[in-house]
Amino acid sequence: MGFSFGALKKPFLCLAPMEEVTDTVFRQIVAKVARPDVFFTEFANVDGVVHAINNSPSDPSLNLREGRYVHPVLQRLVFTETERPIVAQIWGKDPKNFYEATKLIKRLRFDGVNINMGCPEKDVVKNGCCIALINNRLTVHGRTAKEKSDVPAHWDEIAKVVSLRNQSKSKTVIIGNGDVKDFLDAKSKLQIANVDGAMIGRGILENINAFNAQPATLSPQENINLLREHLKLWEKTWGNTKNFAIMKKFVKAYIKGWEGAGELRAKLMNSTSVSQAIDTLTT
Repeated sequence: MGFSFGALKKPFLCLAPMEEVTDTVFRQIVAKVARPDVFFTEFANVDGVVHAINNSPSDPSLNLREGRYVHPVLQRLVFTETERPIVAQIWGKDPKNFYEATKLIKRLRFDGVNINMGCPEKDVVKNGCCIALINNRLTVHGRTAKEKSDVPAHWDEIAKVVSLRNQSKSKTVIIGNGDVKDFLDAKSKLQIANVDGAMIGRGILENINAFNAQPATLSPQENINLLREHLKLWEKTWGNTKNFAIMKKFVKAYIKGWEGAGELRAKLMNSTSVSQAIDTLTT
């Protein structure tokens, strides 16, 4: 039986798509600690995907399965079986490129595909992408484009959408998204809006254990071990194909909240390679 949001036990939780955060490496770490019901990839631009398809000497889906990443945008579509169900998040504005990108996603055997209509970044919107697509579609967000993340998400407004859905007796699945910190916070917001599910985004960088139904603070050593595992898996997966600076944004997610954490974090932020960061954790 194929994947369906409608078939998920409600309420469900998803790991939200985040640029340079929710790659296959981080998703595998989250799956090990406390997994969500659904994973989303990073944002993959359909124009870039089509360019990669047209310039690949062989079927890109085969390259991805065999661990060969010819084009950077295709790295965003790498996943392992431990990350299922997994939904590909794509963005753009050209219908033809959406179609071609979706055909590749189907060959890669993703469980679903989702079109980004929420990103409010000016450079993206002015090109008619992401939230600009709402001008020609019907969708609902807990914040306006101008608000970005500067104000709390309006879960009371999301609740109104759910009410309209229920009045029309529609079976449309509604997922709430905005400022969800962890499982308990999600439970509270789900009660406010009565949505079918919710997403945790930036909250996962504050608490790697965010999806745990019985929240527990990880010990300093557990966090250090997780970061070491993350570093090793990063190097094994990406080698020298990605800038190590991207990896540094995860340091604060693991190294904080205990005496000496700030000093260790500062040393790690000065690292210039995976091996140097691992040596810092060992000493």
